[in-house]
Amino acid sequence: MHKFLTVVFASLFNVLLRCVCGSNRLTVTDEHIFRDYVEQGGNIFAFWHSRLFYLVYFYVKHARRCKVAMLVSLSRDGDYGAALVRKLRQDAVRGSTSRGGQKAVRRLAAKIAEGRNIAITPDGPRGPAFHVNEGIVKLAQITGARIIPVSYDATHKRLLKSWDRFLIVWPFGRVHVAFGEPIEVPTDITRYERGQYRAKLEQTLQALDEICARELANGRVTTPGSIGEAASTEPHPAVPPQRVV
Repeated sequence: MHKFLTVVFASLFNVLLRCVCGSNRLTVTDEHIFRDYVEQGGNIFAFWHSRLFYLVYFYVKHARRCKVAMLVSLSRDGDYGAALVRKLRQDAVRGSTSRGGQKAVRRLAAKIAEGRNIAITPDGPRGPAFHVNEGIVKLAQITGARIIPVSYDATHKRLLKSWDRFLIVWPFGRVHVAFGEPIEVPTDITRYERGQYRAKLEQTLQALDEICARELANGRVTTPGSIGEAASTEPHPAVPPQRVV
């Protein structure tokens, strides 16, 4: 029965996701980062656990030639997430920091070696919310994959009373997605330096949150891009640089 319910959930949620997210008007900051790197593969897209709802839809819609492998927990709740990922024709890698961690890391590394992209919520699956765990930096260090930070916000939304304040998009509003400059982690860094990269990624994601909120509050129309109806391609000084020195 549990497996049947996950399949039903995935089918219904897939339709809901496409209808709800597709009804929103999209604008993007620095969408050239996504265009320049997504089809190359070997990227780790990093975003808060609370930002899963729209970013899954965004990737599936705009990256048609390079699948993404998503890290999904081994819990029963994770079974629903894995079923949805498969319904979206992407790859689900099961594991977390508490269960199946080493095996999941090896499978993610294998996906990167195959030229796939992967998606990780560095504060998931249990938090603390908006705090980057060091595992994503370690993965980038051993694989050579670049980390691409991304976030979004919406004008029509609801924040759930969950540990991560999960953001659900309502129909017929505006969504703004913001990408940060890729972060490349050298293989020969020390543990202290790895902590610096962790902090830098956390600061970047927080800065992207602020950019998204500001763009929606301003409500201005910017230079058209290839993804959204309107997209800002000018870099924002609030986004930290890609290297830690």
